[in-house]
Amino acid sequence: MNNNYKFYVEWWLEQERLRTNNGVPVKITLAGIKLYVIPQVFLPSPLQTHSTPLLIKNIKHHNFTGKKVLDIGTGSGILAIYSALNGASLITATDINNDILHHAKHNAYLNKVTNIHFINSNLFESVEGKYDYIFANGPISPESWPEKKLSGHTISSYGETLFSQYRDYLTDEGMMFMTFAEFGPTEAFYKTLQKNSVIHKEKRETKFGVWWSFHEISK
Repeated sequence: MNNNYKFYVEWWLEQERLRTNNGVPVKITLAGIKLYVIPQVFLPSPLQTHSTPLLIKNIKHHNFTGKKVLDIGTGSGILAIYSALNGASLITATDINNDILHHAKHNAYLNKVTNIHFINSNLFESVEGKYDYIFANGPISPESWPEKKLSGHTISSYGETLFSQYRDYLTDEGMMFMTFAEFGPTEAFYKTLQKNSVIHKEKRETKFGVWWSFHEISK
């Protein structure tokens, strides 16, 4: 295994500690989307992560026009906003913290997007209906996302719930998009995919000395 991931996680945690202690929202632009990212929310900056940039890079060929989209754990709202700006007709964005949802809604307005339905939901608990696309770009590293941040879930139980339930919310031709990385619980991740007979296409890229993977998951 590439030991660089340890250095990356330590560096990332230090950057997050400084950002949290500062307590001031960070302004970034990604894929033409303007964001104010509060300290409680994952910062999708390409200067710190390859997760969100890799996902957006790999969904650009998909047609969002008229599609129904579910964004689980919306955080800053970037993927829900991306969907709206690319023609999605119905977008539901979830998170487990009302303050986070408030700021995600502010980011939507900042980008002149008004057709996102923001709801408080732990994974699929409050979600209804079926969607053409589901974003599940959730936590990867146990060090950076402890159980208290995941509303009682561990990284592994989050994945088990996600992969055992996502088919109930996808249309027949729908797809779920997510990323993973070398510093996550890789053995448990791939075993959970196999256990739940998840059909997926994977693409990997190296950034910050570690590999990151994009997953396109079918029903």
